[in-house]
Amino acid sequence: MQDQPALCFDKVRYVGDAVAAVAAVDTKTAERALALIRVEYEPLPVVSDPQQALVAGAEPVHASGNLQCSFEFTRGDASAAFAKAAHIVEAVYETPSQMHGFMETEGGYAFVGTDGTLNVFAGGQHGRRDRMQLSRILGMPQEQIRVVTSPTGGAFGGKDELTVQPALALLALKTRRAVRLHLDRAESVIAGTKRNAMRIHMRTASDAEGRLVAQQVDVIADAGAYASLGPGVLETALEHACGPYVVPNVLSSGRLAYTNNGVCGAFRGFGANQMAFAVECQLDRLAEAAGIDIIEIRRRNLREPGTRGHLGQQVAPSERLAEMLQAAAADPIWAKPRGPSFDGYETIGVGMAMNYQGNGLGTLPPDPAGGALRLAADGMIEALYGLDELGQGLLTSVKAAVAGALGCGRDDVRPVTGDTAATPESGSSTASRGTHVVWRVAAVAAPAFARDLLAAAGQLLCREAGTLALAPGGIVERHSNSGSLLMSFAELAEALPPDRLPAAAVSFEFPKSDYLEGNARLIFAFGATLARVAVSRITGQVRVLDLHQHTAAGPMLDPAAYLGQIEGGGVQGLGFTLTEDAAMRDGRYLAGNLDFYMLPGIADTPESLATFALEDLDEDDPFGPRGAGELGIGAVTPAIVNAIADAIGDWPERIPVDPEWVLDALRRSAA
Repeated sequence: MQDQPALCFDKVRYVGDAVAAVAAVDTKTAERALALIRVEYEPLPVVSDPQQALVAGAEPVHASGNLQCSFEFTRGDASAAFAKAAHIVEAVYETPSQMHGFMETEGGYAFVGTDGTLNVFAGGQHGRRDRMQLSRILGMPQEQIRVVTSPTGGAFGGKDELTVQPALALLALKTRRAVRLHLDRAESVIAGTKRNAMRIHMRTASDAEGRLVAQQVDVIADAGAYASLGPGVLETALEHACGPYVVPNVLSSGRLAYTNNGVCGAFRGFGANQMAFAVECQLDRLAEAAGIDIIEIRRRNLREPGTRGHLGQQVAPSERLAEMLQAAAADPIWAKPRGPSFDGYETIGVGMAMNYQGNGLGTLPPDPAGGALRLAADGMIEALYGLDELGQGLLTSVKAAVAGALGCGRDDVRPVTGDTAATPESGSSTASRGTHVVWRVAAVAAPAFARDLLAAAGQLLCREAGTLALAPGGIVERHSNSGSLLMSFAELAEALPPDRLPAAAVSFEFPKSDYLEGNARLIFAFGATLARVAVSRITGQVRVLDLHQHTAAGPMLDPAAYLGQIEGGGVQGLGFTLTEDAAMRDGRYLAGNLDFYMLPGIADTPESLATFALEDLDEDDPFGPRGAGELGIGAVTPAIVNAIADAIGDWPERIPVDPEWVLDALRRSAA
């Protein structure tokens, strides 16, 4: 959605909008130059409430109005089902804007090469899309622009769109000098992308046995000043509007409203985790209303493997929802102490929630993927991917996947990533799609590449290629147990002409479903999250004592990378639930830096973090490992909130959970 200027010329819509850019010989001179710029502003009414933004007569953020987009989905007759239902629960759930909190703020450098190529080195999540957008902005052919996006010091979705690249590129072209621009943390707070705040009105009905019969959902999401990836976030939230449960009658709608509340867009979970908060709390509330155990009500409503998805789309095999629910029921967390603490100052509760996370961009957006393997002149096996190392363990996973597919050692593999001039199109490092791309490129390209390596080695060794095999370090005799190398990869590369070094490339579209009336995913990952919390009866504050995550995302490429994703997502979800809120007043952030924005620190992490992985796939499953990037955050919020409800008897409907609300709930329960 091309609604955001690179530099504003007639109107600014949020406090971080860029109006001018200055390059100088040093930072001090640049700051002095900026101070000399005078901009005349005509004050306009601030649009801060997404609901009020959609009311007739509201100040328009854009000339087209404040409704950026809307979506609707219906199935069956929800009105009739509600009329006949035995139990109905209704609530409005509110989720905040959230900062990504990456360690490296938005920044990079740019220069024009001797051949006239514009080189832009800046943290990002899809170099080719960044290049395409820069081409539009600058009026330059894409072939004259090189974008390098790896490595990036954290992103979580916050660098999925352009940040400083337009100003960098313009200044480099104007000055014909190398230009560096890096936002400090206060600038990042003002200008950076945040999570879309949402207001989710949900009405859920069941029969007397607790089987779901109807679900009505209405979502208002805050786009901020520009669309960014907000339409996709809202659409994904609505795709997960019933979670992993079967609901025959559905009426769902969503609206995305322009406001002056910064810029909102991609953030780990991408709308699915906000919706899971509402869905999973509704299940616990229905269980209470129907007098049914929270495990049993989920068991009665889980979707069956092999059936169509929520929107009617085909869904990939290897669904493991029943196994995740069974693991949750058997988790030792239930046997730990609950109720009043020994000193009486805290009340302890346990909660759970199911996790159901789509992978990939969906059926409608282009979702290209691919990669290549080649033997480099120094004997390293280079694995070329357009994906980005963001701290998620991409390089380690590439080494593991390629080594596993070829039979060589991890140390034989050199990943080359995130450079539009050196790597093929692999698509974006988003949407839990990277794991599949890494695995599939290795699996598909490896046989041909290995065949060419062995053929070349066979000619040099005067042996049949079929008698040879790849091993850590080089070429060995296939049926020998000696472990002795007949030829190292370096020796093979040195013996071959540069134009005969073996290589294999593959390109494909990320797997898509068959539903085209809306955006739907084919591949899903599964999980169940359990939380044990202590609620202070004096301060209302909540401590997470234990966080257990059961996951099913197929075989792990690398256990350490997988664990980092699940645990990191879990702590990020804890902050989203209990402490983080990028609140604004009159169009300005209340927190100017991280000292007043409560990211969870090491003292806030659970005393016990446990991650369990079910790695099996169905025999006929061609899709390999699923992505775990968003699986760790998906069900953390509802698990914690359901645990709070277990402790105090009431569900917080707004996050981050307000200690004052908790104290009020405790007073109500004591009255």
